[in-house]
Amino acid sequence: MVKLRKLLFTVLGICIFSLSSHGQESRRTDFYFSGGMEIIFSGMTAVKLNNQEIQNDVIRFAPFFNGQSYLNMDVGNHFGLFAGLSIRNIGFIFDVPDEYKDGEFSGTMRKKMRTYNVGLPVGFKLGNLNGFFIYGGYEIEQPIHYKEKTFVGGNKQDKFSVWFSDRVNFQQSVMFGIQFGEGTNLKFKYYLTPFFNESWGSDQENIKGTTLNYNQLTGNVFYFSLNCDIFDTKRKINRVKRANITFN
Repeated sequence: MVKLRKLLFTVLGICIFSLSSHGQESRRTDFYFSGGMEIIFSGMTAVKLNNQEIQNDVIRFAPFFNGQSYLNMDVGNHFGLFAGLSIRNIGFIFDVPDEYKDGEFSGTMRKKMRTYNVGLPVGFKLGNLNGFFIYGGYEIEQPIHYKEKTFVGGNKQDKFSVWFSDRVNFQQSVMFGIQFGEGTNLKFKYYLTPFFNESWGSDQENIKGTTLNYNQLTGNVFYFSLNCDIFDTKRKINRVKRANITFN
């Protein structure tokens, strides 16, 4: 919580500095909606089993369904704020060590675990809002659907899903991104909250095909994503205006 408070103060300081830096320019405040899809490459950092860190460098590819919509407030051409709504497919891939298999399956076991989250992001934009700029922010996310798949020797052996599972935590995350001039957008996101619920009881079911309880597996999800045009609405409007002026 202390680190999160420091982060919020840092963001606030950047906002104040940006506003003061451009205080002499003629500012017009623009409000508009934007949005789009993102393609996610995710993993889990500092993965631990029974508090012992293990290697887990498998990246998960999630091209769908990841949608986001923002209400933007741009103060001039160099600073803006945004808030919105998202739905996102996040998760990780985990190779189960042999010592934790329960004997139901034989062979190399891999788990794919994911949730669909509904999120509320807020953030700021800094730079040339009609071209290249950076942005950052904070998001809270509520997992609404959990799915788990089991692969043995590369073949899918089992899967199940459940709505609003207590296995996983309510999530908080921070993000940083770069918007390029032609609408391409790269984003990095780190989840401050561990993926699994540490209070999931030892009397509740284990991870399928293993002797592990969900609260024995800890780690935080991160991801990189490729986005297209999620902040580009304003520039499209400006291009249409310029085209109309030229035509007239």
